[in-house]
Amino acid sequence: MFGHFNFNRLFGDDRYSVKIQYIHFININFMGLKKFWKENSMVFVLKTAVGAALLFVAFAWITLIVIDLYTHHGESEIVPNLKGLYLDEATAMLQNRGLFPVIIDSIYDRKLKFGAIVEQTPKPNSTVKRNRPVYLIINSNQIRQIPLPDVNDMSYRQADAILRSLGFTTGNIEYRPSEYRDLVVAVKFRGATVPSGTRLTEGSEVVLVVGSGLSEGESFVPNLKGLSLSEARALAIDYQCVIGATEFDTPPAEHEAEYFVYRQRPQAESKITKGSRVDIWLTTNPSLLDKNFDSQDNDSQEVETFF
Repeated sequence: MFGHFNFNRLFGDDRYSVKIQYIHFININFMGLKKFWKENSMVFVLKTAVGAALLFVAFAWITLIVIDLYTHHGESEIVPNLKGLYLDEATAMLQNRGLFPVIIDSIYDRKLKFGAIVEQTPKPNSTVKRNRPVYLIINSNQIRQIPLPDVNDMSYRQADAILRSLGFTTGNIEYRPSEYRDLVVAVKFRGATVPSGTRLTEGSEVVLVVGSGLSEGESFVPNLKGLSLSEARALAIDYQCVIGATEFDTPPAEHEAEYFVYRQRPQAESKITKGSRVDIWLTTNPSLLDKNFDSQDNDSQEVETFF
């Protein structure tokens, strides 16, 4: 009804001016937006936050990549059973799996092979990453040496229990005359009297010399001057007597082996009942060896006899 409406006729060439105005409007708004992004402080804060977030994400991503490379992510090995193997055998087995051994301790068990692996961490069949250590406890390559405890003047049962608890074995008992019945007067190893503190191999068999009471027979007192305490005890056993009281002129601390007998009672060559005790005095002063204590010892013996 209205026919064809011709916009070109209506606006004519003004449509070009509209386009120019529209473009000009867009340019003005773009410049304003650009100025807004440059000069507004909130925009600056927003850009800083976005930049920090991107930097954090990049850093975290790089860190994860490095950790994966360092920890061999996705790579794992089964820990083999190393118990009973020697160290060189275990090392070769672990190296084939990208692992390596670390010895953290050693024990001594005479029932196991010397140098053999006793325990391991991680346990056998555990799953671990490559290039990881396996911690080992091995059986010592050397037999343990144990110091002999001082069991003199202890009861046989007590001394036997102490020696066994430390790893020694006790053989047959030897009885010697002594006024202290059933008390240990000496310890022997391979037929010789050994002093306390002597280091013996674990499992060594020792013999306890035990007092059997005074004997009706007689013996002579040996000359103990110049002997160490351990030597004096050994010689007294041979003469069927025992060492009684021991007195040091100065406290021995940790150097008891340096002391020697300078005085004894009863005197050497005196007759005594088998099993009697001999008291001794010890020193580190050689000049006391030349001093005569016989008169003092005789007076002391007379007083003891009188009473």
